[in-house]
Amino acid sequence: MKHKITFIVLVLLSLTAMLPYTHASSGSVHIQGPIIAATQSNVTYKVYVDEYFERYKCEMFIAGQNLTGAKPLNSVSKTSNDGKFEFEITTPKVPQTLYISFRIYGYTGSKIKILEREITLSVVSPLPVKVKIKNPNSYEIKDVVLRFYVDGEYIGNTTVDKVAANSTKTVVYRWIPQNLQKGKHTLKIVIESHGIVFENGKTAYSYEFYYGEKPSYDYIYYSGLALLIALSTVFSLMLLGRKGRKSAPAPKWKK
Repeated sequence: MKHKITFIVLVLLSLTAMLPYTHASSGSVHIQGPIIAATQSNVTYKVYVDEYFERYKCEMFIAGQNLTGAKPLNSVSKTSNDGKFEFEITTPKVPQTLYISFRIYGYTGSKIKILEREITLSVVSPLPVKVKIKNPNSYEIKDVVLRFYVDGEYIGNTTVDKVAANSTKTVVYRWIPQNLQKGKHTLKIVIESHGIVFENGKTAYSYEFYYGEKPSYDYIYYSGLALLIALSTVFSLMLLGRKGRKSAPAPKWKK
């Protein structure tokens, strides 16, 4: 293909909207947010307290094996009059289980009540889908939407803010496979915005990829090679045997 679309599946646009979410409750504390996320991605958690207090305060802090690249590294405190809070976390660079703790203080007059809740977040390495799109027009196009499908099943979308006139742009979609079996799969990308195409001039592109470790067929090659060598050796020995019999001196009784 003259214009080959660049597509790379490696071990990397955030997939937060497509990930499984938790709605954890512990007494009067409710937490909404993802239970799995890609490394170095931003995730948001919403905390609700349905027990009445005059005012509320919530502290959040994270813990893990290796917090390199994670934010915030220190605890974060927020206050509220209605018991609602929102916290954003940047996941670390290293895949692991992240422990996120919330401590809520409820104030009523001079009394303080403390409520606590801890959840876990699985931080995993994503598979980046990298493609190039092109704007062949003489004007800029904004809010370009790309939709992604694996084996015909919708897995998510991403929006590119803008693509300049007569230019190309690389888009990286960080995909976290969910229950994807090892083997060959087909990924399809569809551009839903008018005026934008892939490098081949089309608005849809399909690509086959292998998820997991590819099966090795080396043993077939080496087994066949070994068999060929063995057969060659036997054949050579047979030829040498025949030559040896022809060159041997005649028995004395035949003289």
